[in-house]
Amino acid sequence: MTFKHKRLTIVIAILIAIVPACALGTDTEPASLPVPEDVFPPSAQEKESLTLSAETTFHPVYFFKEDQLARIQRPLPAPVFLDAPLNNLLEGPSEREAELGMVSAIPAGTAIVDVALNRNNTISIHLNQTFFEIEGEQRIKASAQLVMTASDLIRNTQGVVFFLENKPVQLPDGNGLIEEVAEGRLPTPLTIRDYATLTPGDLFD
Repeated sequence: MTFKHKRLTIVIAILIAIVPACALGTDTEPASLPVPEDVFPPSAQEKESLTLSAETTFHPVYFFKEDQLARIQRPLPAPVFLDAPLNNLLEGPSEREAELGMVSAIPAGTAIVDVALNRNNTISIHLNQTFFEIEGEQRIKASAQLVMTASDLIRNTQGVVFFLENKPVQLPDGNGLIEEVAEGRLPTPLTIRDYATLTPGDLFD
């Protein structure tokens, strides 16, 4: 064997001895690896915790798009009471929703004075004077928004009755018709069917 061949043999032997020391272990069990603290900063951890712990539910509110009622799902903190979706409706469309063509016929300054579920499964909504200052088509559309939003609050609701200063007030249906109510009697509750002319068919599916 020449000197050159001897030197090559020695180098190979050294490499063979080194490789096992650098190879991965043969254990089949997964190993735990320490994660540096700066990989997940505290702000990210807090945000994730907030997202997981926040209790929210979704309730529909109704706006108009091209003269047709459109349902928008709004996130609300749980538990949700009757007034929460209605007050959310009064806030009007968000900037994004407005960009998509959503509009509200309910006048600014309208307030829910009180809302309650009655024993006959109807909903009573007491509004302030501002709402009743609108007339004509705007009142029809605003009434539809309130009836549709309120009706989605209670399963199998029998309709909605409106009040001003504790006195019942009959609002128009989708065709602009207003029921004549005898003094001392409550008007017939308005239901989503009364506004069928303003709603796409799929809203009733």
